[in-house]
Amino acid sequence: MTEPPWIRFEGEKFRDELTSFKMAHHPFKTHPFFARLERGEVPLPVVREWAKQFYPWLASVPIAMAERFANCSWEPENDRYRRMILDQLVEEAGDPKGKAPGHPELWLRFCEGLGLSRREVQSASLLPSTMVAIDDFLYTNRVNSFYVSAAGSSEPPNVELCARLLPAFRTHYKVAESHLEYYNLHVVADVEHSEWIGQIVAGFASSPVIRKQMWDQMLRGFSIHALLVDGVTAANGGGIAPSKAK
Repeated sequence: MTEPPWIRFEGEKFRDELTSFKMAHHPFKTHPFFARLERGEVPLPVVREWAKQFYPWLASVPIAMAERFANCSWEPENDRYRRMILDQLVEEAGDPKGKAPGHPELWLRFCEGLGLSRREVQSASLLPSTMVAIDDFLYTNRVNSFYVSAAGSSEPPNVELCARLLPAFRTHYKVAESHLEYYNLHVVADVEHSEWIGQIVAGFASSPVIRKQMWDQMLRGFSIHALLVDGVTAANGGGIAPSKAK
């Protein structure tokens, strides 16, 4: 019987195996909701409900990055990893001097492009599935080593997802270009973030125990993202339309 990847591989080879599996099996790649969204088959009201539930999760990402940063200890050999995490934290949260908006702000602008007001998005009731996803995301970044939590990050498949959804929002959902900065940014920014995540994983994938923890964290990340979407589709009749959304 073939040994599992965390036994067969280490360092960069394990990183490559983890990334390859993530790209092929992440819900961003496999969940039917995103395939229907790409084809314009999700009704606009359901798209709006999904956007409202994704906002609070996205707003929790800077907090998770802060937890990850706090778990990266002071030793000089971790200096470059702390800089990577801090850079991502600031980009997610927004420049504190107001020079660049954070990703939650960009998502609010996207929601406005879908016809939602900020108040509607920020005051929306959270589905139980959304609350569980947020709680688990924050918990795993708080209790795990920074290199284990990094292994669960969704940046690599998110680059591909954003590239797929950009034309869908332009064409099928008529979102103006001025409201698509979130997607335009992630097609570029998450490439760099993916490289950093890969460096962290490769740098610490030194034992079967750590590599198994990284693999499990990746799978846990899959569950979080599937849960975010499953909760919305379950609450909205599956999110299926007989024809393309208008």
